[in-house]
Amino acid sequence: MKALGYTRPLEIGEFKTALTMLDLPVPEPAEQELLVQVKASSINIDDIHFAEGTFFGGIYPSRASADKPTVAGVDVAGTIVKVGAGVTTFKPGDDVLGFTMPGSGRGAWAEYCCLASKLALHKPAGYSFAEAAACAIGGKTAASAVVCAAPSAGEHAAVLGASGGIGSIVVQILARQGVRVTGICSASNRDLVLGLGAVEVVDYAKGPFDVQMKDARVDMVIDCVGGREIEAQSMEILKKTGCFVTLCGPEKYIGERRLSKTGIAAMLGYVLWRYLGSKISGPRYIMAGIGSSLEPLQNLVLSGTIKPPIDRRLPFTEADVRDGLAYIASHRAKGKIIIEM
Repeated sequence: MKALGYTRPLEIGEFKTALTMLDLPVPEPAEQELLVQVKASSINIDDIHFAEGTFFGGIYPSRASADKPTVAGVDVAGTIVKVGAGVTTFKPGDDVLGFTMPGSGRGAWAEYCCLASKLALHKPAGYSFAEAAACAIGGKTAASAVVCAAPSAGEHAAVLGASGGIGSIVVQILARQGVRVTGICSASNRDLVLGLGAVEVVDYAKGPFDVQMKDARVDMVIDCVGGREIEAQSMEILKKTGCFVTLCGPEKYIGERRLSKTGIAAMLGYVLWRYLGSKISGPRYIMAGIGSSLEPLQNLVLSGTIKPPIDRRLPFTEADVRDGLAYIASHRAKGKIIIEM
């Protein structure tokens, strides 16, 4: 089968040029695994971070080698061709979406891939394969962030990075729940974010968003960007009883640089300190993880037929996917970038 991957540990900035089309055997599903003919996948910024060993600052080093190349990609949408021993909830012919385990070496940018049955869901009939792939890890992350925020109808939320692959899903979930959403993004994405359900858009290029929203007091901020400056501005517009839910913590676009072990420990220590301290004085500080359960993805995204906007659809070639990697690294994507096999 054809697969896109790399054959050595990479330095920062090397993934795009090191990505190569590999010729590999079709994998066999192990116990509780599914072999899926991949119809679509997507490009996430963390695909770069995993490949270059910078995920979450560097806690997930690459183990690629010439003998054991790593197939890139996480999001999967396709059709099951074979199931492993013990699988009872899926059968060959089922259309599914899900994600592979990052760092396993058996990624989704391939004609076939294996994934654990516990990381798969049946594809809703109303979703194309491209839309299903766009909803996998991004939808799960967005849904987990909303669960952490625990919104109620009538509350006011600000979403940072509202036009991105995760933020665009967050906006839709909140709007469907009756939450008033202010999207914070560039002016060029204003119409997109309003179309997703936001009631207003703040252009971060016009200055600090807390200054632009100086008369607002929101119940929650969901931060898809990260950084202490973002956090400080959020505290200025949050009610004391509100919550700040971040996907990145104090490190902006976490994964853009490799941290030392001391740096990673300091970042985790900061997150713990802020979490514990905020329980006393408020607003609450929460760093959201994607968790292990697929229930938030199923209940908040798929059951609500929420679909992230698709910015680009790419053919499964080295050149096109390399272009897609450069685009996602610019942090200017409007929704998801999809690879169609």
